[in-house]
Amino acid sequence: MRLGFLIFSISCCVLGIALDVTAQQSLTVSDGSTQGLDPRTLAITMDADQDVEGYVLAITFDGSLVSASDLTPVGVSAQAELVVPEVFPSGVTLGVVMDAEPPFEGNTIPAGIDTIIANLTVTPSTVVASETVVAIEFADGVLNSPALDNILVQGGLSVGSGQGLDLNGGVLTLHEGPPATMIVEDGSAAADGTGSTGEARILLDNNFGPVQGFVTIVAHDAATITLEAITSGVDTAAAGAEFEVANLYENGGTYGVVLDFQPPFDGQTIPEGVGVHLASFHYSCDNENFFVDDGSTPPPAAETSPLTLVDGLLGDPLLNNVLVVAGLSVVPELQNGTFTCTPVGVPAEDTILWMETQFDEGAGNYAYHGQTGDLCFFYKDDDDYIQGFTFTVCYDCNLTIHEDSWEFNGSILDQVGIEYLAVQVDDDCSDGETGELIVALLLDALPPFEGQTLPQTADLNEGRLLVGKMRVTVDDDAECNEDQPIYWCNDINGNGDV
Repeated sequence: MRLGFLIFSISCCVLGIALDVTAQQSLTVSDGSTQGLDPRTLAITMDADQDVEGYVLAITFDGSLVSASDLTPVGVSAQAELVVPEVFPSGVTLGVVMDAEPPFEGNTIPAGIDTIIANLTVTPSTVVASETVVAIEFADGVLNSPALDNILVQGGLSVGSGQGLDLNGGVLTLHEGPPATMIVEDGSAAADGTGSTGEARILLDNNFGPVQGFVTIVAHDAATITLEAITSGVDTAAAGAEFEVANLYENGGTYGVVLDFQPPFDGQTIPEGVGVHLASFHYSCDNENFFVDDGSTPPPAAETSPLTLVDGLLGDPLLNNVLVVAGLSVVPELQNGTFTCTPVGVPAEDTILWMETQFDEGAGNYAYHGQTGDLCFFYKDDDDYIQGFTFTVCYDCNLTIHEDSWEFNGSILDQVGIEYLAVQVDDDCSDGETGELIVALLLDALPPFEGQTLPQTADLNEGRLLVGKMRVTVDDDAECNEDQPIYWCNDINGNGDV
């Protein structure tokens, strides 16, 4: 049975006739305000000088601005035996009879002032650009079929506006919504030329309402960084997004999400909040940027790229940054970010390689023609763990270095172990060049790779460690009144003289 017919029957057949009253009776809608798409509950109050056996409410509003979700009896009204609400696009009606079923015990709403009899919940249908006032009014003869009037029932008689019932409408003020803000968080990656990536998160500050979907579009400087991937944000993934589309372009990327895309439609959304993680854009740096980090020289300037939330630039068709809240498209405020390609510091070189000769008479200029001694190699490094190295030695052609004479006896490599050694001697001096020795060592070259390294050592004299030695002979035609030099070909630390 429709409400209109039911209440009409109650009014005409049960309640009988209308009565002119002299005391003040009234119905009032409270005022309220809201922001964005937040719902608001307005109280319906009653002034009555007699107990009330029932009532009819008929309330209208601008359905293009707000909608009603509920009109519910409260207080003593909630104990009514007959409650019939109806919701329309531009209004609501509610019929209440306190004592509608046998045994009839005479249940009523006691007389009183400002008695709350119902709550009306209304929700903005749009996000207004400026403050907007919506009238919430009592309207007789407009809603339902047959059309209903606002009445109170007292003593079996209906009291309407013609019998002195004052109808006081209210207003709902819609304030410009606190803007939802889509934010690009700054990101960075090492400018090391290896394709290392860094993350720039897309965040959302939002109290409009739960998000049903979104699109985000971020542009970047293609000469500085490359967009490698777009991935779901933590909160998007936690909400169980069912449809995601990511597109990568040379100068930007787009990412669209629908939370509830497939049946059964469970209504999943991304909750309101601050710093809600929607997505992550992953970038690599296009250019290398190394510098020697010696503790005193400042690093070079980092390359940066703006990360800009753009509308109408990318996608086919062109896309805009947008949120979907309560089935409505909401345009967020946009806050851009920056991606930084961080210069990579290379530690200042503090490894020292050292070599010296040892003959029976001691080190230095004590050898004689035809004598053979040891050419010894040492290292010092106080902050690195050396995995291996290659060095090159140049020597006078009046000396002979024996190619197959490398020995580890007494060296640190006897303790650590070594898996690769290569020694090459070039003693052909016919081209006018010096002799050349090349040595390559690698501690961990074979599986299983156990990561062995040379230990650190800080003291150049007492702390330097022997890595190996080779046999060196003074040729018979050497000019012994002059030093016969042996030196590092790239002139790094330490010489050994014969």
